[in-house]
Amino acid sequence: MKRIVFNLMLLALSLAAHAQTIEPNLKWGKPTNEELQMTEYIADKDADAVILCQQTDVKYDFVNGNFKVLYYINTRLKVLKPEGKRVADQSVVYTEPESNGSRKETLLGLKATAYNMENGKLVKTKMERQMINKERLDKNQVVTKFSVPQVKEGTVIEYEYRIESDYYGDIRSWYAQSDIPVVYTSYRLAIPDWFEFHLDQTGISHLENNVSDDNLVLVLGSDTENLAVKVHTFIGRDLPALKDDDFVWNASDYGCKVTAELAGIYVPGSIHETYTATWKDIDTQLMEDEEFGGRLKKSSALKNEIIAAGIPNIADKKERIAAVWRLLQSKVRWNGDFAFWGKSASKVLKEGTGTNADINFLLINMLHDAGIESTPIVMRTRNRGKLPLSHASYKYLNTFVIGIEMDDDKLAYLDASSIDGYLNVLPSLLLVDRARAVKKNASGFWVNLQESARSRINTTIEATLNADGLLKGELVSMRVDEAAASLRRAWRETKDSVELIQKLQERNNIEIQSYTTEGLHEFSPAATEKMTFTKQCDAAGDMIYLNPLVIIPEKESPFTASERILPIEFPYKQLEVQNISITLPEGYVVEETPQPIIIKFDGAVLRISWSVSENVISVQYQLNINKTFFAPEVYQNLKMFYDKVVENCKNILTIKKVS
Repeated sequence: MKRIVFNLMLLALSLAAHAQTIEPNLKWGKPTNEELQMTEYIADKDADAVILCQQTDVKYDFVNGNFKVLYYINTRLKVLKPEGKRVADQSVVYTEPESNGSRKETLLGLKATAYNMENGKLVKTKMERQMINKERLDKNQVVTKFSVPQVKEGTVIEYEYRIESDYYGDIRSWYAQSDIPVVYTSYRLAIPDWFEFHLDQTGISHLENNVSDDNLVLVLGSDTENLAVKVHTFIGRDLPALKDDDFVWNASDYGCKVTAELAGIYVPGSIHETYTATWKDIDTQLMEDEEFGGRLKKSSALKNEIIAAGIPNIADKKERIAAVWRLLQSKVRWNGDFAFWGKSASKVLKEGTGTNADINFLLINMLHDAGIESTPIVMRTRNRGKLPLSHASYKYLNTFVIGIEMDDDKLAYLDASSIDGYLNVLPSLLLVDRARAVKKNASGFWVNLQESARSRINTTIEATLNADGLLKGELVSMRVDEAAASLRRAWRETKDSVELIQKLQERNNIEIQSYTTEGLHEFSPAATEKMTFTKQCDAAGDMIYLNPLVIIPEKESPFTASERILPIEFPYKQLEVQNISITLPEGYVVEETPQPIIIKFDGAVLRISWSVSENVISVQYQLNINKTFFAPEVYQNLKMFYDKVVENCKNILTIKKVS
């Protein structure tokens, strides 16, 4: 599970507050000696590359009686370390409908150059045309990928391009930050007075901004007219990188960005028309689209097989869904990609593989043939950021899952990518808190896919300790929902069972004698692992030192940074319970039984209780994380909570022999 997030470096913040690390060079084609000789970015010495200067200029033009939006992008980067060579590969996504409609976006003027110092001389290498490749992403979007040649440690890269867009009412959002630090970035947005946009600036870093006046000359036949223009300029300096971290899903949700939403167009002498789209408008458009809503009304190509197998006659709805799912899985497999638009059902069945959208369209039709109604839940995957509530657009959607209508009138969620899961057990990438149910004959509504997502582990351990400190035991661990999916995924992705069992032994410092699983290959909410094991405890003379949490739940805290500026986002709620029973050797007693432990924090509780009856130690451990979002203001408390969890997972009991 790849979770894209950003980790703001404290050093970068403190230095940025005082002065810039390098003077920005706004002239293109002429990198300075300072840029060419630069070996590190002082504000973030770990950075493998840095954006030296990026300028985005957006303005309107009037051509043949129609407005266009022109985007000019100029970028200069510096490669600081060998790993930074990755910035030589870039891509630009833009709209070019497959239907060849009258409106589209066009990429023009793409150029790139690498600058290297060799033997004291500046060597320029220009990108050749064969380094540029155009691919189609879906029926509406294409991507142009390009690679800058001769890039190595120390290289300065420049590239530029422009996009001409017929979508004059839809201005792209501007993101000031990247996965590498930014020395200087600017965004100049020139909006004619006939257009009314709501501008929204978000992010925790500071951007300079100002508004000035300009004009646009309109050529109207033999006449011209000067149209007043408002120019909004935003400038960012020494902005920290958006980096990987395990507990924030998308950096762009918290990084600096500017969003422009069209509110209306006013042409003198004409009626003022409002253009703000709502998500209800998107619902309607999707249902009227033959490639989306039109596909929901069809029967599946597998209808005869569904009927022949008696699936519509299965009384229990969950069992009926499971039967449909098993039939579907026998016909097609997920190819690992997420998508919004799908290929034809016949093509998917013929190829035997497809994206989640390809297979989800099939599944909706198959469920209908089995007498089960379902609806698409359109969304944006977690690594792409949250769906905006205020400005609705197709462009924010990149996939959908299926909401299945259950007997209690609630929706259960399923997706073609849930190859390890079950109903309401989705890959973490899909567990968004804001998705849109699009109904065939009713109004759409918002759903929270995180609400029903939970990981549950219930482990029972029965063990016997001998006088030499050797612990022999049996473990049964039932994993439910997301925990079951995690176990299935671990076994599916491992090279062989020996490798996985070896990791279990190393992590828990045990020797596994036997290991079995149940439910690994079933479409069900639970999977179980069983094992017999031995574990050597420290022993000296008549004393044995025992950690009664034989399989230590939390060996180290996931939160080690002293400070944090960003929130913490868990993928789902989590509950882990261990019930442990250890029989002591004859003639041995526990020197001192610890007091019960209860540690509470908002949304998180740890409980550990011990008891000793005759020669049996009983321990119950319970960790419950009942929230998925923690604000940065409570980071210190959450860090302290986990530090205490780890500390209490290391408690040692002294077992001594009585005379």
